[in-house]
Amino acid sequence: MRMGKASYPTRYRAAALALAAAVAAACAGDVPMKEEIAAEDRASRLAQVMRIAEATRQGGDLVSAASLFRRAHGMEPDAAAPSIGLARTSVAAGAATEAADVYENAIKRAPDNADARREYGKLLIALDRPERAAEQFEAAIRLEPADHRARNGLGVALDLAGDHDAAQQSYIDGMERSPDDVNLRNNLALSLALAGAFDESIEMFRALAEAPCATPRVRQNLALVYGLAGQPEQAAAVARIDLDDASVRNNLAYYQTLRGLSGRSRAAAILGRHGQGDTLPADPESMDAKGPAE
Repeated sequence: MRMGKASYPTRYRAAALALAAAVAAACAGDVPMKEEIAAEDRASRLAQVMRIAEATRQGGDLVSAASLFRRAHGMEPDAAAPSIGLARTSVAAGAATEAADVYENAIKRAPDNADARREYGKLLIALDRPERAAEQFEAAIRLEPADHRARNGLGVALDLAGDHDAAQQSYIDGMERSPDDVNLRNNLALSLALAGAFDESIEMFRALAEAPCATPRVRQNLALVYGLAGQPEQAAAVARIDLDDASVRNNLAYYQTLRGLSGRSRAAAILGRHGQGDTLPADPESMDAKGPAE
């Protein structure tokens, strides 16, 4: 009996020790390893630098923003986000060559990033490289078929390259996905004018110009098409809605100059893409086509 009484505590202690060992073993997998802690710390610091860099870019301090994005890139060289941020900053600063190089590197790291490809396509249009721009927009469309912005960009690239039929189809495809997008309708109407279909272009622009939300740019594009069609009286009447007499005369002379151009030169002038060396247009992120200077 004494032996039996003494054996109970022994069994309890053994069971308790076994249970403690099991609990310790089960919890061991939940304890972060040093490598995991270091990785989480790097990710947290990178996210913090990226937030500050983006806020700095949006605040207009482009030099400091570029420095922060470069710092983020140094922290995580294989990440695409710092390169994309640096490219956007370079575009805003007008540093076209640097922006193009950075976008190339970013896309190599993240080939499935549709936004990066679409933004790079816009930059290539600004640099007067429409064929290469079309490749980026086509890749963006494959990645995000519902993105009407990429189809609008592809249309502009194709118009600049002289393929107006394909450009118009791209605008129409975009309008099927975003029926109310004014830029797509504006660009389709301009593409028709570039192809010599002035009646269809005027009809489209008149509908846009008569809408309650019509902008001066839409009206001036209608005046532009009247001018290209050899109808200066109608062009002047529309232009005077927004412009003074001196500006109207300047624009009528501009339309006459455009009539003397052909092909790619006329498209580049009308779409506002000049690609002068290392500088970018004042609004490099604008993808919609532009009319004459107001």
